[in-house]
Formats: sequence, C-alpha cells, structure tokens
Amino acid sequence: MAKLDITSLGWKQKEQWVSRVIGCSSQYNNDTWSANQIIGPPKVYPRYGDITGAWAQGSRAGDEFIVVEFEEVVYPERIDIYETYNSGAVVKVLARNGKVNSEWETVWKTETPQIQEQSRIFSISCTNICEKEINQIRLNIDCTAARRWCEIDCIKLIGFTSNVHLFSNEFLADLSDLLTNDYLSDVIFQLDNEQLISSYRNILSNRCIYFHELFIEYPSNRTEPIPIRNISYKAFNQILHFIFTDNIEPTITYDICLELMRKADEYFLSLIYTKAFDILKKIIDKTNVLKILIQSGLDSVTSNENQHDNFLLNDVIDLCIVFIKKNRRDIYLNENMQILSKDMLLKLVQLDL
Repeated sequence: MAKLDITSLGWKQKEQWVSRVIGCSSQYNNDTWSANQIIGPPKVYPRYGDITGAWAQGSRAGDEFIVVEFEEVVYPERIDIYETYNSGAVVKVLARNGKVNSEWETVWKTETPQIQEQSRIFSISCTNICEKEINQIRLNIDCTAARRWCEIDCIKLIGFTSNVHLFSNEFLADLSDLLTNDYLSDVIFQLDNEQLISSYRNILSNRCIYFHELFIEYPSNRTEPIPIRNISYKAFNQILHFIFTDNIEPTITYDICLELMRKADEYFLSLIYTKAFDILKKIIDKTNVLKILIQSGLDSVTSNENQHDNFLLNDVIDLCIVFIKKNRRDIYLNENMQILSKDMLLKLVQLDL
C-alpha cells in the first residue's frame, strides 16, 4: 500500500515515537529503567550496554511484554525497534487500532530469540497489515536466552496518514464562504415573506435533486427571482448551508429543527432529517419539551387539523415522551402546561404520562 499511495493525492508519510505506555509485564524500577523510558526518541542508542534511559524488565522471564501507543493512527509501513542491551530478544510484534477496539494482528514473530551483544535498530516491514490503521504496538520479549535484561530504548512507527479529510474540509469551508460572499451568485430565490437569498446554480443542481429539477423549470435565461413556497427563511438558509457544507448550524432553534425534518423528503435530503434530529436531542429541555411535542404534529391529530404541512414526526413524539417520563414532576409543574389543549392533555394521559 505504501509504495502505491505515497504519491497519491492526500497521503503523507509520518514518523512517530511512542507517546504512551499502556502496560508492561515488569520493569526494573520506576524511573531510570522504567517502561516509560521507551517514550519519545532515542536516549541511549547507538550506545550499547546496561545504560539508564531504556526500558529494562524486572523478572527477565520468557514472557515479558510491553504495550505502547502512538499519538496518531496510521497505515503502517515499518516498525523500528531500538535495542540497546542484549538485542534480539523480541520474539513477537503485534499491532492494532486501539481507538476502535480492534483485534491484535501479528506483524512478525520467531520461535527462538537470537541474542546479539550490540545495539541495533530492528526494522520490521508491515506489508501484511499495511491496509489496516494502527496506533498501538505490543512487543513480546523472551529474556531467557540472554539470562539478563533485554533493554529497549525506543520504538518508531513509520506509516501513512490520509489527508483527504483535510482537503475535503478546506473545500467545504470554501463552499461555506460562498454562502456569505455571493458576489458571483447566478440565481436568486424569493420566499413567501419576500425575503431574497442568492446562490449558485451549478452547485445546487449537482448536489441536490430538488434544485436540479427546479432549474429545469426556471432556466438560467430567466433572471427574475425563483419563488420558494411554504418554508421559512431560516430553514431554507439551513438547507442551502447543508448542500454546501454537508452540515447544518448547531445553533438553530427547535422549531427550525422540526421544519427541516419535515422538509427533508421534499428536498430529497434524507440526511438533513438525521442531523436536525440530532440537534433536537441536544437542545430539548424542561422548558421546551411541551412546545416541541405540540409542534411534532400530535396536537393536530387530537384536534383533527389539516396535517398536510404538519404531519406527525413520530421520532420527535417518542423523544418527548421519554423525556417527559424522566422529568414528569418538573414538567407538570411548569407553566407551559397551560398551553396544552384539553385534547392534548387527554392524549398525554392516554400515553401514560
């Protein structure tokens, strides 16, 4: 993978030293030969010997080990182990992505340690796991052949990180700027309240079916504003924001969340429903839950109102019911109870609230 992707757009080679020791079988002491000595760049290498600044085991057994972590997850190319006393005691090297609770993968192993009385950088190729992201390494050490400590100065992880997400973020940020800097805009929308919003045909048409079809009806040779009906200025602005950035602004109010959820299908933007609902889950509280419940469409069902533009949002109703059950006393004592109709109060009773 490394040789293939090193020249690909968005890939960057990265070299890392150990940032944290997760655990070890034993250590000679808590400072000069502790497991934490393995953190960071070399302190002993290229010197050879029983020198402070490297990790030395405490029991010198055949099943010693150390587990370390690196700051950034990478697709590995090579692992360099800096051995500075009784080199060759490493018998197994494993790796995994500790951030997603993945299983350990064996990178290299041998049945018998080959002790050398010289310092060395033991380089291990990661060709067998190069397509998997890792940030943790485990070394299994067999000290029995040396009958003494087998000291390791440090470990370097060489791998590749994808910067595609950075390019994507920069691109989306540039698109977001177009929402406020519309000096090159080529289309104007007019909402029911006569407010105008400028935007860009090509972007909207390519990223949203609704606008692609709309622009067939209103081609570019028509310069008058395109009417947009039955949606508020703030909600329509969030739809444009989502098309340009793949996100909606987290500061929107609950009523805009509900409006976006209702408009998701009309604008063929199913993901905007999920994002608006996620925001709603964060901002629901004891002061607004009853208002949200009413606007979810439940009140129109009890009063037999026309539901064409106020259809039931069952996910929102379930969210409100769970919240009310958990906070029943505070909500029933809240002055907002007075805004509920008799039919709505009866509905709450029927819902065992």
